[in-house]
Amino acid sequence: MLNLQSGDRIELSYEDAPATTIQATVGRLLSDREEGMGLEVEEYAVCWIEITVDEPRDMDCKQVVLLNTDFQYRLNGRLVTIRKGQE
Repeated sequence: MLNLQSGDRIELSYEDAPATTIQATVGRLLSDREEGMGLEVEEYAVCWIEITVDEPRDMDCKQVVLLNTDFQYRLNGRLVTIRKGQE
């Protein structure tokens, strides 16, 4: 699990298509309650990460990455790997 903070630059790649990379900036990190979810979601999600996508430009620029309790990140239901960008 990465120690992400607002403003961090990240690179995401899909587990099933690792050649596809997404460049983004972390906007906010939210708990289940901050996201407006009920207690039952705590069994599935650790946090919600709002990102702004820089590349590719054909993708909606506002996205949410979900960190599940299995410590796997998902974007639109697909497993992704996240790496912090170089400062």
